[in-house]
Amino acid sequence: MRGTRASARATASRTPLQSRATGDTPKRRPPARRTQESRSKAAREKLLNATLEVLRERGYNGLTTKEVAVRAGFSNGALMHHYSTKADLVIAAGAHIYDQHIADGRRIAASAAARKDPLSAFISDCVDVYLGAAFIPTTEMMVAARTDPLMNAPFDAFMQRYRKTMNAIWLEAFIRAGYSRQEASFLIMSTLNMVRGMAINSIWQRDLSYYKKFLREWTKIVRAGGVKNARIDVR
Repeated sequence: MRGTRASARATASRTPLQSRATGDTPKRRPPARRTQESRSKAAREKLLNATLEVLRERGYNGLTTKEVAVRAGFSNGALMHHYSTKADLVIAAGAHIYDQHIADGRRIAASAAARKDPLSAFISDCVDVYLGAAFIPTTEMMVAARTDPLMNAPFDAFMQRYRKTMNAIWLEAFIRAGYSRQEASFLIMSTLNMVRGMAINSIWQRDLSYYKKFLREWTKIVRAGGVKNARIDVR
C-alpha cells in the first residue's frame, strides 16, 4: 500500500516534459463541438451572402433558390430548411445587410474622426452604403417589394428601422460636434439625398471619383457657412 501511494505521488508530480520522456502522455481534451445554433447561424450567413451575390449578378427575377444554395455549398433542401420561399430568403438578406450597415455606421459615428469632422464621416458612411457593393442587390429588392405583397411590408419594416436608427446616431454625432439640431438635420438630409441620387446615377455611370469630388465641393460650401439658415427635419 505504501509503495502504491508513493508511485501515485511520483506520477502526479511529473511535468508534461517528464511525462513525454517516460511515455506517459497527458490526455488532451477533445475540441469543443460547435452547437447546433452556431452551425445554423453560419449556414444562414453563407446563404444570405450568396443571395446578395446572385441578386447583384442576375437581379431579382433571375435569382433562383437552387443557384443560391449551390453557391453557398448547400442543397436546395437545406436552404428551404432555413427559408421556405424566395421572398423569405431575399427579405432576410436585406435585413442582414442593413444590420451590417447599422453596425458600421454606429462605429464610424463614434470614431475620433467623426468627433472632429462629422460631415466627412457621415459622407463616408453614405458612400459605403449607397455607392458600395450592396446597393445594387438592395435596389433589386426595393423594386421587387414595390409590387409584391409578400415582400412589401417586411422590406419597409427593416428599411424604416435602418433609417430611424441611423438618423438618431448621426444627429447625436453632429450635435456632439457643436452643430445645432437645425443644422444637423439639414446636413443629414441634404447629404443623404445627394448621395442617393448619385447611387441611382451610378447604375449606368459608374464614376466613383467624380462623385467623391462633388462631395468634397459640398463640404467646402458647408464649411463656408452656407447652411446657417437652412431648415429641414430628418425623416
